[in-house]
Amino acid sequence: MFKNLAIRITNKVWCKYSLLIVCLTFLFLFSPKPRTTAGTYCGEYIKVSQLGFVLFCDSYQYVFLTANPSLLLDSNFVAVRQNRPLYIYAAHVIGLPIKFITSAVIQSSFFKKLGGEKYLYQESINQKLESSPFLKMYKIDQAKHHNLVVELLPFYIAFIMMNFLVLLSSLVLFEKLLLRLSIEKYIIHFLSLFIASSGIVKAFFFSAHEQMFAFFTPISIAFLVYLYLNDKLSNIQLLLITLGMGILCLAYGSFILFYPCLSIAFLVKQKSLKISIKMIAILVPGAVLFALPTLSWMYICHYFSGHYFNGEIETFREIIWIKDTLSKGVLDFLATWTSFSLSYLHTVLITLTPFVIGIYILYKQKNKQQVALKNELFYHFLQWMFVLFFVFFWMLGYYNFRLTYTSVPILLLWIALLLQNLIDNKKVEPLKLQKRLTVLSVIWVVWSVIKYGPFPFQ
Repeated sequence: MFKNLAIRITNKVWCKYSLLIVCLTFLFLFSPKPRTTAGTYCGEYIKVSQLGFVLFCDSYQYVFLTANPSLLLDSNFVAVRQNRPLYIYAAHVIGLPIKFITSAVIQSSFFKKLGGEKYLYQESINQKLESSPFLKMYKIDQAKHHNLVVELLPFYIAFIMMNFLVLLSSLVLFEKLLLRLSIEKYIIHFLSLFIASSGIVKAFFFSAHEQMFAFFTPISIAFLVYLYLNDKLSNIQLLLITLGMGILCLAYGSFILFYPCLSIAFLVKQKSLKISIKMIAILVPGAVLFALPTLSWMYICHYFSGHYFNGEIETFREIIWIKDTLSKGVLDFLATWTSFSLSYLHTVLITLTPFVIGIYILYKQKNKQQVALKNELFYHFLQWMFVLFFVFFWMLGYYNFRLTYTSVPILLLWIALLLQNLIDNKKVEPLKLQKRLTVLSVIWVVWSVIKYGPFPFQ
């Protein structure tokens, strides 16, 4: 009976990965407490009995803006997340029914009998929230916001639910793509662990943050390009998808890479660098549709609030640093670029090295055997996609392990094709490979849970 139930659960891909996420995130609650050295990480360690998790420092502003989304268009404020309205509004919509439920629970006699009020109405917690530098900028009216815990809790829960859904969507889409590539299930499950039990999940799952999109962005782009390369999309569908990805740019900035990836896919498919009329006919209207959501939101912001604030540009000068330094001279640009390159190399060595080494070993074993013909175009596209992501994050001017990890799903897809290639060309025994991957899976999960970090995540 239990065996049949287990088989049924594992056959439901969303159920299987839901259980995986729940189990792994629960295990992460037992991970070591971060060191308290100044600058070690941006956030604080929340301890609950013997368990604990990191609450990333941006969580305060995300949750407060979600509880008060009108601030995004308030002329008296400069909302630091004004360029991410889709994420804020989505969390607000999810949080409203949660707020209704939590309000009913808090007001119930049962809750009061349990003594729940003493946890919700702790003056020290409210004072801590009010004194947060991330909330001080909003000049909170203490008379109005007499209990920030009660006000913000439903929307914090909404962000955790969104983290779960985005991570689940990433894993489900990852498996669906690999199944289309005819990859063995045990290989898919093995590679999925590098997403579900990664340092990104460990550091950000319990925070109000967008970081789960670091997986969904490259996987969704790769999946859509695979459909295009295999003639599964009509021109109209492709334009609508382009518009949809443009809308998602209002949730997470890295979706901007979809359009250059699509352009690369056109060149890979036609096996030529020549720009054709057909390519122009699709990409030019697509460019307009892709940029339309962001341009429309910028107009709305200027119309209602009188300004548009993009923290990545205004605060961190991402990409714009190139223009800034060149305006001061070539030598200033070269000095900055060298410094930035060394910082980026540091994140690359720690984040990407294990996967790059794995690809190198597999490629050597590949012994010039070609991947399956039906996957050849996608295999070549992945190489160019990785180069694009690598260069993009190199040019940002803001370097962080969590950003660099966005390239990892691309490497995982690459590894999957190489592993399947070894099986197809009888370079390795499937049963022996499955046993080795099982052992590596256990080692990876245990290491992910017991290791310190991943920090710093400034």
